[in-house]
Amino acid sequence: MSGQWPPPENQDWISRQSRTGGWGGPQGGAPWPDPAAEPEPSPSEQSYAPSPNAAPYGSDPYQAAGHQAEAFTSEPYQGGTYQSGAQAEPYRQADQYGAELAPEPPASAYSDTYQAAPSVPAQAEPVQSEPPRSEPPRSEPAPPPPSDGKVAAPPTHAGVRYAIYGIGGVITLGLIIAIVIMLGGPPASEPSEEGEGGDGSSDGGAETGEALDAERYAELAAAAGTAEWFEYRYGTPGENAASEELAAVSGNAVTAEPLFGDADRSVQGQLAYVTDDGELSGVDHVSVLESTDDQLGITPRAGGRFSEEGVPELELEEGSTADCVAGLGGELGAPVALARPEQSGEINAHSVIVFSGGVLATAGISGAQGGTCLQLPEGLVPTDVALTDGNELALVTTWNPAEQTGALVVVALADKAGSYNSSWSEPYPGLPNAGHFGSAEIVGQVELPLTAPTSVDAWSDSSGSLSTGRTTVEEEPHADTVATAAYALVGSLSESQAVKVDLTAVLTGLAAQHIEGAEFAFEAAASEPASFGGGVADVALNGETFAVATGDGVVHELDAELAETAAVEVGPNPSCLVVGAQSGQFIATTRGDSAVRWISGGEVVNELADARLTDALCASETPALDVQGYGGAATVLLVSDYEGQALHTYLVGPATLPSGAEVGGDGFAYGGAYPVQGRPFDASVTLDLE
Repeated sequence: MSGQWPPPENQDWISRQSRTGGWGGPQGGAPWPDPAAEPEPSPSEQSYAPSPNAAPYGSDPYQAAGHQAEAFTSEPYQGGTYQSGAQAEPYRQADQYGAELAPEPPASAYSDTYQAAPSVPAQAEPVQSEPPRSEPPRSEPAPPPPSDGKVAAPPTHAGVRYAIYGIGGVITLGLIIAIVIMLGGPPASEPSEEGEGGDGSSDGGAETGEALDAERYAELAAAAGTAEWFEYRYGTPGENAASEELAAVSGNAVTAEPLFGDADRSVQGQLAYVTDDGELSGVDHVSVLESTDDQLGITPRAGGRFSEEGVPELELEEGSTADCVAGLGGELGAPVALARPEQSGEINAHSVIVFSGGVLATAGISGAQGGTCLQLPEGLVPTDVALTDGNELALVTTWNPAEQTGALVVVALADKAGSYNSSWSEPYPGLPNAGHFGSAEIVGQVELPLTAPTSVDAWSDSSGSLSTGRTTVEEEPHADTVATAAYALVGSLSESQAVKVDLTAVLTGLAAQHIEGAEFAFEAAASEPASFGGGVADVALNGETFAVATGDGVVHELDAELAETAAVEVGPNPSCLVVGAQSGQFIATTRGDSAVRWISGGEVVNELADARLTDALCASETPALDVQGYGGAATVLLVSDYEGQALHTYLVGPATLPSGAEVGGDGFAYGGAYPVQGRPFDASVTLDLE
């Protein structure tokens, strides 16, 4: 026997015991080594199982190898870029006696600065007694391997062996229990108990509806609006599957030059993005479509009807919205989400933007400047926002890191007098309006059965329109325009569930308060959750048809009871689901292949793929042009290219102008790109009349 201790044939067994946490027990531990068995592959040769709290897109059947979501490492976010292939050394040096210490788990392939501390504590390294420096005396030779095929005990003295292994096992288990208790979790009876993921593998996690643990929940809430948050929220990008670039829009009626005030129709609004530049708000003002009687421009640019000054969004720098924010302390934080109604007969002049600092603020268009703001209840972190279709309510999903609960904050919105024919001359929060918001107030909160809601969409059947004339409720109450039905659909990525919230009583109650003088009492509650596989990536709502996109590449269409009526595969890692402003169809953006697909009746009915797109995160349609007697029509698709740092525009089908000129044809034509000083994640635009 050599002088090395423990003997070489036992070193690998000891190392595996320290990794698995088992010391010969029934639930864990490596078996005694068989001299004839093939050596176990090293950790660097084994596949790495991510944390249960990693982004839930790793099981996507469409995802190519190397594009699965990775578990977060302990590196805090510091800005910077992805570092592909960064792999931590999985081994430590052997000690002077040759005993290999327990290896560290391999780091994620994306172990860069975007990743945060893992959501479960690292297993404590076993404390090993110092081995003797000389071989202990042996009273008898080691027995040969038994003839019945069983593996023999290792060739060491039984008393010394059991002492070393027993003490080491007790110390290891004690350290694990102590760490778990200090972190607030209950001690596990067995490190590798089935379903617990004790070996570090993701047996459940977000993909099977496991909620975030307390530490990870707090980390993500603190990271809202940062690159780390959006990696969790939208998973990791894949490879663009398109083989070629789409042809650019062309013709004598097409212009790439800004039309400014000469435009009869202008579609403009806000673009939100992640930025490390402290001089930028993360929100720009952009124009994406301009037209006259005989010219059409769909090259996106900064600015509105009168200038190209749109970086950053002016309304967050000066005017009534900026003054309102200053009155709250002046700290917005980073934009987390923004929205306008998706299927509305109103003008929808302002977008509603929620920021990581807990501020809700509004920003408008050239013809409707000057908005409002409010502070969400203390301790709540916004994660998404949606508006009902009459601009009556803003719905904000929130996390509460202190209590680890989720809520839907309901905000009633009122417009300013005199902006449009359909504007009220007095503020009536919660009545249908044109969306030039002058005030906002929180009317209630809905406690959710979801602890970590990440997506929301809303709908109401209000029948207001641009031609509706409004003054005061005493003169013209317009009770017939008040919504008689309204819903919100809320999804949770980590819990893989969705709930419906009936808001009808809220809208009818607010209307009765303003029109009849009745006392308002907030009344709204969430339904029982509907569960899905793969994590709820996003939700959308159009009338009585609800839709849920899941991380496994499926869009589920549901009825009002959240019972599935259809399901369609849409592609890898669907990151965004909206209702088309003109098509009325569900539009799914799949980040896994940078494609956009239209869904109707449980089928994919149209698809856009363009090799220009680096990382398509969210796509939406522009609203209709042909209102108030205008004779032109055009549908433009906006695509936020996150890693490509650009907003792209595409003409969908043919466009017509009042002169009779026609632009485009069947399919799609490329309009152009607006370069962004950060990573864009969404755009919200509306029609600005001359």
